Amino acid sequence: GNIVHTLPYASGTMHETIEILIQGFGEKEAWRYLRLLAAQLARFSTGSTDTTNLVKRGEVPIGVAQPQMNAMAARKDGYPVRDLLPEKTILVPEAVALLKGAPNEANGKIFLDWLFSTDGQKSVLEGRYFAASTDVKFSEWEKQGVEMAKHAKKALGVDSFWDLKAGFIEYDLDLATKRWDEVNKKYEYEIYRKWGKLKSSLFLIEEVEEEIKAAKAKNVDVTRAEAKIKEARKLFEYDGKFAAARLAAVKARALLVTP
Repeated sequence: GNIVHTLPYASGTMHETIEILIQGFGEKEAWRYLRLLAAQLARFSTGSTDTTNLVKRGEVPIGVAQPQMNAMAARKDGYPVRDLLPEKTILVPEAVALLKGAPNEANGKIFLDWLFSTDGQKSVLEGRYFAASTDVKFSEWEKQGVEMAKHAKKALGVDSFWDLKAGFIEYDLDLATKRWDEVNKKYEYEIYRKWGKLKSSLFLIEEVEEEIKAAKAKNVDVTRAEAKIKEARKLFEYDGKFAAARLAAVKARALLVTP
């Protein structure tokens, strides 16, 4: 495997990633993708920081983790790490507010005015968070001596956060909260606890698919074997029935010998 990520109940970021997939692509396709993704994992990390460290050290090329501060920090430390955004995602702002009736209201307003000023936004970026201002250009700030601007640009691959080409979905936070435990439990029992069987089943399916392809190239009639291996694929990807998928793959292989 060439990928690492943590478990959804060990990291809010990973749980959110799964929820984005479910809301963006639907239950059926999301869990199909997660099964296929799990088959490519080298291991499960302990969290976003561990994931980033594994990528930084070159132990794996790809990690699914909180992108904001991790890639920038890795860049600053001299590691060639960058962010890759999925096709569908969400925008999570770091909120700031002035509480009604709180003491020192005048000081609070002064702080907010500074925070949203150019100097304040530069400080946000130096703190390893992306600035919210839409007129930010990392290349310009780099010239002005903002060190993290250089690392942000290399981490994102664009000159501004708002230049990113990403499809933001309408994220239903209430729904995500309601089924938090349900999603965690499904991942635990249907993927994590069956991870070994999951990986070996897909490996067998892919192996038999290659054997069918080779036989077909030799003009062997592989009609029945193809139908059976497609059944194995469905059992694996959509039904999550790894033992049944493995059995179907074995039968597909047998059909190559005795069609």
